[in-house]
Amino acid sequence: MMKYNVVNKEDKSYIMFNEIESKIHSEADMLDIISACFESGINSVMIDGRIIADEFYDLKTKLFGMFLQKIINYKIKVVFIINEERTMNDRFKELALELNKGTDIRFYNNAEDAQEWLLR
Repeated sequence: MMKYNVVNKEDKSYIMFNEIESKIHSEADMLDIISACFESGINSVMIDGRIIADEFYDLKTKLFGMFLQKIINYKIKVVFIINEERTMNDRFKELALELNKGTDIRFYNNAEDAQEWLLR
């Protein structure tokens, strides 16, 4: 099970995944994130990009697509904090820009903006 923290702020809560020892690199890790939401009754998640394995950014692996489908199906709001653009290839950047137009998934390069969006 992946480690996480529940953050309470402004009468709202979200789950923070930022434990460097717990990398997201498989479908099982994605299911851990969803399980954490159900266990805590919280459907908002912040994920530190440093815990995402490189395979996740490679759209050919289909890992990110599977994750998107699961969070959409379970109506989970997710924000990713990705500080280093070098980890994202051009196709992933295009997808991130497109997803940022929606209401369920966002990408930010700092925790402050990510939290502000997540708590809306």
